[in-house]
This record gives sequence, C-alpha cells and structure tokens, in this order.
Amino acid sequence: MAKEKSKRLTPTIEVLRELYLKSGNQCAYPGCTKVMINSGGVFVGQVCHIEAAMPGGPRFNEKHTNEERRSFDNLMLMCYEHHKITDKVDEFPVNRLKDMKESHEKKFSDIASKLQSSITDLTTLSDITLSSCCKKINKTLGWRNSNSELKECSEEVNFWAEKLKKLPKSTRQIFCIMIKRSTENMYGLKVVLHEIEQVTGINVIEMTKHYEMLERYGFLSYIDNDDYGNPICYINNVDSGWALWKDLKDFTSQTTVSLEELVVNLNFKLLD
Repeated sequence: MAKEKSKRLTPTIEVLRELYLKSGNQCAYPGCTKVMINSGGVFVGQVCHIEAAMPGGPRFNEKHTNEERRSFDNLMLMCYEHHKITDKVDEFPVNRLKDMKESHEKKFSDIASKLQSSITDLTTLSDITLSSCCKKINKTLGWRNSNSELKECSEEVNFWAEKLKKLPKSTRQIFCIMIKRSTENMYGLKVVLHEIEQVTGINVIEMTKHYEMLERYGFLSYIDNDDYGNPICYINNVDSGWALWKDLKDFTSQTTVSLEELVVNLNFKLLD
C-alpha cells in the first residue's frame, strides 16, 4: 500500500466538542487562566497539535496517519502565547505536552462524577508525580551535587510534595503566589500579607484560613508585624535547613517550568 500523503485535516465537530468541554474554557498551559471562548461567545483560543499536522512542524510523527494527527489525543487548546512557547521542541517534547493535556483535562472531566455519589476529601483527587533524581534543578542552579546527594534532595522534595497534596488546591495556589511575590532578606523569604490579599482579591477572613493551614503544615512562620505595622510572615526552610522554596523560585525563573506546575499541579518530576 502506498504511503499516505501528509495533509492537514480539520478536526471533526465531535473532537472539537470534546476538547471544549474538557478544557474548562481555559488554556491548557499550567497556571494560565486565559479563556478559550470570550464573553461575547467568540473562540479566541487555538487548537494546537501535540505532534504537528505537517512535515517540518514541531514534533511531526511520520508514522501517524492524517486521521491520527487530527484526533482528540493529539490536540489541546491553548492561548496564542503558550501555543508559540510550546513550539520549542527541546523544552516541550511530546511526553511533556501529553502530561500537560492529561493533567488539565482531568481537572474538568473527573471531579464532577467523583463528587456526585458522596462528600469526599477533595485533596484525595489531586494527582502527584514525585521526583526521582533532581538532575535538572541540580544542573540549572549549578549545585554539582553527587547522585547520593541528589537522592537525598529528591526524598526531601517528595516529603514536602506529599504535604502539599494534603492542602486544598486553592491553598496551594495562594502559597504559589506568596512564593512568587516574596522578597529575600537576612531572615529568608518575606511575604507581606496585605499584598497577597490585594492581588488575589480574597477577603481577610478567607485568606486567614489559608494562612493558618499553611502555618499548621509547616510552610509558613507565624504572622508578625514589620517596622511599619504591616502583617508579614516568612516562608520556612525545610527541616534540613534547605531553602527549598527559594530554590524552586530560582529554578522556575531560569527554565520554562512554571512554579504552578510544581506547587499547584504537584508535578515534581520536572525537577529531574
């Protein structure tokens, strides 16, 4: 049989409907909340191929048929900016995009059915992927640690990853914002609490619940006041004294890995 000539096929209506339903009307890139359909009902997102539709495109797979290239499994919805970013094949290979698609769609396709039958602990529905070697963060931050030292790093990362999993997703999102907006001084990473309240728009009563949970699980110091009377706290180093959260902040600032992928989506294999 002659080899099929590559041809870009438009996704079927059924495939597009499934993509829209499972997108939650959000870009699939971790941490991005840009809508796919705006308030006027206009589709402003982009239908993106994991493996390109045509030769020369990112991650093109010559073994696939034209039908496979336009199938649901090979497509995801993203905003224009992140569609262009993920064209960098070395940083976004097929497996990473498939993991991104699966993690994003799972949030919107599974949770409703799991909650219908009974009240449950929502944190048990969070997926977590643990680190095995920390080689990528080791190289990025120039640690030059030995394999045995990196194993210890992974064990400590995974201990705190499991503690993060016990927090509601909304609390992990607050913690992620706190890390991003923290400033470093001689005592560690300082967080001005009024700033977090203002940038998130969450009222003081609700925000206090997040603070209390983060403090109880060992992520934050107790709340104090600075010299100007502003309530502040510090992001704790982990038990060994390692400034883990500072290193994760530095790591994500130097790579295409987002802090949300780690702290919120719990995908710590990205450190490997």
